[in-house]
Amino acid sequence: MINLWKNKEILTITQDGTFTGRHVSLRPTKLCLSLLALSVAIWIGAANYQVNVAYAVCFWVLGFIGVAALLTWRQLLGLHVHLDFSDEVFAGQTADVLIKMNGGTRSRVVWWRGEYAEIIDEDDASQLTAWQRADISGSLPKNNQHTFTWHIPIMQRGYFPQPLLLRWATSAPFGLFHAECRLAWQSVAVAFAAPLPHNDFGTAALPDEEQTSQQAGAHGDDIAYLKNHQDGASLQHIAWKVYAKRGELMDKVFDEPPPSQHSEIISYRDYPQGTPIDKLASLLTYRVLQADKLGAPYTLELPNLTLTPQNGLREKCLNALALM
Repeated sequence: MINLWKNKEILTITQDGTFTGRHVSLRPTKLCLSLLALSVAIWIGAANYQVNVAYAVCFWVLGFIGVAALLTWRQLLGLHVHLDFSDEVFAGQTADVLIKMNGGTRSRVVWWRGEYAEIIDEDDASQLTAWQRADISGSLPKNNQHTFTWHIPIMQRGYFPQPLLLRWATSAPFGLFHAECRLAWQSVAVAFAAPLPHNDFGTAALPDEEQTSQQAGAHGDDIAYLKNHQDGASLQHIAWKVYAKRGELMDKVFDEPPPSQHSEIISYRDYPQGTPIDKLASLLTYRVLQADKLGAPYTLELPNLTLTPQNGLREKCLNALALM
């Protein structure tokens, strides 16, 4: 026989799961205990005065209590829960996790709330969310789900705090019993480091001005224009055909090739040694976001990893900084 009274195991999921009998616990409420006491009193009266109607009333009350226990237990039994987080969140923000519930063909009235630690002090409001009611209709199509939002405060970078717990409870339909079950979400979601604005870091690689000036006007294939010859200029640039026709010394100026676009190096070396790792992650995160916003190529250099321009570079850089 299933023991409904003892504490049940927590349902552990990575994305979705269904509550079964081993996850749902049940305990009587004060109203139920009052009815049981009333039944005992009726039974004693029936036994003393031999009143058959009293026996019938007593059995009816006990039967009603049994049916109420089963109906309350079934409010949570078979409830399918799906958790989804596909957005991005930075430390100091709130992650909005979608909770999708499907109760099948059975209508349910349940309450749920989030918990942020395995052992929770009920007086610590920061560890708990408020109870929220969920009316789950059984008239929706099979694949449709009721959606609710769980707001999780993220205090630091890295993986979401573990374990993240959700608790479901109900006293429907008669309030004689309290059914409860708990779910542990083993999330692999990552919170990025909070960007820290600044501008005191090493400059990006720039073209060599001296080298550029040496290449100026020489090295395209098409002549852009002619200019008066200057003493000391290379004789190779003199337009001799123009000199033959007009007797004027003119220098040829060629189209300049477009300057090459340099990749910015976003490196941990741009900051003093001993910079706290969390602060360093925030500083580099800011530069990655700025470089991505400008659309310029960039390279992220970390102590044990270098990420060069590639597809999905922004996400890979932010993840690397979140977990560094």
